[in-house]
Amino acid sequence: MPIDVRTVGALTLLFGLQPTKLLELTVHDIVDDETATVLNLDGQRIPLPPKVARLVRVLRDRCQERWQFNQTASTTPWLFPGQEPARPLGATYLSLKLRQHGITPLAGRNSARLALAADLPASVLADFTATSISNATR
Repeated sequence: MPIDVRTVGALTLLFGLQPTKLLELTVHDIVDDETATVLNLDGQRIPLPPKVARLVRVLRDRCQERWQFNQTASTTPWLFPGQEPARPLGATYLSLKLRQHGITPLAGRNSARLALAADLPASVLADFTATSISNATR
């Protein structure tokens, strides 16, 4: 399975994040400090489990290398770059790639959100998953 599909699938299934939200990430949103690898998502630092962190670091490093060659074409080093260096991968294309590899983004995202709802207050869940508080409460 391609590294971008594995990474989006893992982040979607683990955290219930929308693939469109993930497409906004740049290589700078993956931060390695002394203790962990974290995902900087809208100012929130989300620690990643070790196996997911390895996936994300590999993808980040590949995209960083690709961006180094195309800096004149793009000022943004996307974590999920599209065919044109100045734009991230398209959401429709990403959803298609996920489905081709057996990952159903909507069902997986909903399952992850249900699991998170058992551990997080509705206001935190709503903020984290970019959904409404009424939806998070339900």
